[in-house]
Amino acid sequence: MAGHSRQERVNTMTSFLFALLGQAGRSSLFSNAFYLMLNTAATALLGFVFWNIMARVFAPEEVGIGSALVSASGLVATLANLGLGVGLVRFIPEAKKRENLLINSSFTLAAGIALAGSVIYVAGVGRWSPALVFVRGNFLFAFLFVFFTVLTVLSTLIDPCLIAARSSRLVFLKNTINSLIKLPLPVYVFSFWAGFGIFTGTGVGFLAGVLLGWLLFLPSVYRGYRPFPAFRKELLGRLLPYSFANYLANLLSGAPGFIYPLMVLNVLGAEKNAYFYITWMMTTVLSVIPGGMAQSLLAEGSRDQDRLAANGRRALACSLLLSLPAVAAMFLLGGWFLHFFGPGYAEHGTGVMRCLVLAVLPQCVNGLFITVNQVQKRVCFIIAQTGALSVLSLGLGYLLLVKYGLNGLGMAYALAHFLVALVVAGPLLKRLKEKKPAVEGIN
Repeated sequence: MAGHSRQERVNTMTSFLFALLGQAGRSSLFSNAFYLMLNTAATALLGFVFWNIMARVFAPEEVGIGSALVSASGLVATLANLGLGVGLVRFIPEAKKRENLLINSSFTLAAGIALAGSVIYVAGVGRWSPALVFVRGNFLFAFLFVFFTVLTVLSTLIDPCLIAARSSRLVFLKNTINSLIKLPLPVYVFSFWAGFGIFTGTGVGFLAGVLLGWLLFLPSVYRGYRPFPAFRKELLGRLLPYSFANYLANLLSGAPGFIYPLMVLNVLGAEKNAYFYITWMMTTVLSVIPGGMAQSLLAEGSRDQDRLAANGRRALACSLLLSLPAVAAMFLLGGWFLHFFGPGYAEHGTGVMRCLVLAVLPQCVNGLFITVNQVQKRVCFIIAQTGALSVLSLGLGYLLLVKYGLNGLGMAYALAHFLVALVVAGPLLKRLKEKKPAVEGIN
């Protein structure tokens, strides 16, 4: 009798899984989430290939210069973004016939900030990056640094515009072409510039992405779209407070990724930091599952808020069903993967990896609650949640790192996510039962 009951439960779960997978093929929620996950995985893989080629062709010093330039340009572009990406996904559906003006106003604002920021960076490069001071002494290098930084922020803003139109397959196509184009350029076209040639090849990839987005992809999803400078205060006035709040939330949620390596370096030393950094990079790949579902739900919920609860339930179920086997596989095989980097990585990284991958499961809940609040424009809840997560991750991280080493840091990260998930699970389930959620104004 017990065996019969157990078999019935298995059959029920199997039927539910196949029904969910069947819906995935017909639903824009799932298809867009799939392409967003595929986009992250493909760009990460091609990025690994790119830097592997650079390491084999160029001297370590040249690779160091190239990677520093890419990082510096990316930092300025990130600051210039102002969180406009999330804002565009949320507000484009409400712009109706003014969506092209909203898109171009956002492009103009971000490009202007990136232009000013990159000029300031080049002017003071001797103070904050002495190794890159040669850029300021060469007009062409200085111009290209500014030019490619502007292109970087424009390329990153094209993606949310496509996501808002529920055309994430174009995001995957654009970024894959971008990543493929840049692979041979530093070796066969710009090799005479050595480290700056690596940066130039990366910049040309962004140029290709921007041209594809402006001339082909955006006009295909937004009728009559063409790129032109615009600055509509009334549109940006509604967008910017919401975008900046989400920008702050992203900084808070991303703080452990920036600060953990510094913690390990200062407490345990450079060798242990190498073990931790590689392990961290490997495990964060699994975050594409809850991240992709959350981005797709934001696009769907912004266009059809009446179905936010129903789509949210489906997104949560799909995130957990996909994450469970992925987490189990990484938990069991993570040590074997780390052996490819060396025996030391497997010895010191396996324990912390097992803790880090467990955090992916509560991320399904935490990420979905953030998305629901993004749709409903409850930005105070978003900042409170990401702030609590950041404080717990960093506070517990330092305490447990000192006491238990790398494994303690992994335990702290997982524990922080589980604690926050326990707090938000109740309100999330309540929101997902609402027939028509109320949308608040910008806080």
